[in-house]
Amino acid sequence: MRTLFSNRYIDAFAKTVLFSGITHLIILTWVALRENVYVLNTFNIVSLNLLIPGLEQGLPNFIISYGVIVVVYAFIYVYLTNPAGKDRP
Repeated sequence: MRTLFSNRYIDAFAKTVLFSGITHLIILTWVALRENVYVLNTFNIVSLNLLIPGLEQGLPNFIISYGVIVVVYAFIYVYLTNPAGKDRP
């Protein structure tokens, strides 16, 4: 497996978080297919609904949650990643 960080402790921690997150999403997808699609609301997944109750309920909030994820992804893609083969100055 590719090394993400030069420090082995940080690399192991990052891979553990990634593995846990992927496992969590697989379980949520399984539950969504069997019972309730709203468990895939990203506000619910990151537990933002604990700070703002009711945020995980309803179709409009479900759609907004994925809009927020698209914006976060775009920000990370533009500002926090390098094009392949290029280093940051």
